[in-house]
Amino acid sequence: MPLKITSWNIEWADKLLTALQAAKITDAVKDRRDRIYQTLCELDPDILCVVEGPKGEKRALEFGTAVLHDDWVPVLLGNGDGSRDKEYDTKGNQWIWFFVKPAQKERCRLQAPAVWQEKTGHQSWNVHLWGEPYKTKRHEHYRHPQVMVYRFEDGQEMELIGLHTKSGFMNTKYGKDAEGNINRDYLDEALTNRIKLATEARNVRAYIAHRFDECAEKPPAIIVTGDCNDGENQDYFEENYLFFSVISNLEGSLIESEEFFYHALFDFDPEKSWSIRFDDPVTGKKAKDNPLLLDHILYSQPLRTGPYPLRAKTRAGLVEHEAWEKYNPSGTNVTSDHRPVSMILT
Repeated sequence: MPLKITSWNIEWADKLLTALQAAKITDAVKDRRDRIYQTLCELDPDILCVVEGPKGEKRALEFGTAVLHDDWVPVLLGNGDGSRDKEYDTKGNQWIWFFVKPAQKERCRLQAPAVWQEKTGHQSWNVHLWGEPYKTKRHEHYRHPQVMVYRFEDGQEMELIGLHTKSGFMNTKYGKDAEGNINRDYLDEALTNRIKLATEARNVRAYIAHRFDECAEKPPAIIVTGDCNDGENQDYFEENYLFFSVISNLEGSLIESEEFFYHALFDFDPEKSWSIRFDDPVTGKKAKDNPLLLDHILYSQPLRTGPYPLRAKTRAGLVEHEAWEKYNPSGTNVTSDHRPVSMILT
């Protein structure tokens, strides 16, 4: 049977529950929750990675019931009482969760972030801004990657890495000086953000490299999915200042060809390969003219050519435009500013 994997940044999903707990469910909140559920019923994923999900196990369970009507249930480290929340090593109110159809749950288990840190050798790492040693800073995942292990019918396993890298949100106001140069403080913050994003991607690759070393006889089946926050001023700073991108770091090096990851949307319609639109102060583009792909699905080569029972074949990936547009006809109170992305293994 095919296996459909969907990743969706459900914008500030925790707020859908905050209203509930405050006994102030507005018509707008209820309407949005209903349309999120209707969208997912139409997409019908077996595995759903929710980005910007609710904070903590209790609220993940509540989200599964209140929004998803228990048609998809969370895969947790604990029993849902919140006693293991600290083990997720996640800050803030935007967490990463895997929700699966109840029939799939027995095939799934969540891996504690401590295992990731053991394999990569650290929880945080040095970031050398601009290559200058006196600007070294420590950095770590604000939202630790979440790893769910899925067991195929034949007993082989696949790892899904849910990812939500550092936000590119800017605290500094954009502006230019009299000579038309970007404000120095804005530029410094933007480049610092991009460098931190890149090091998070490199940390993901360090984990992947370790998994390939551990599985030398049979390369592992791994999927990386989520919001990489690589879209604001997309490519402007990379092309003019940094000369690298978050996704190229996640894909890996062609020199280590066996560990190079494919992008699920590589053969999807280029005109539709975007998941969000917004105004960009740097390029001057308005949202309607600025389609960006922030949400990604990448997979290791064994899922295309290896021994596993399911594979990513031609046109396995897609951006779910039709369902998003169907349940957001007015363009107001949208289900999310992001559109879901999916991949089907057959």
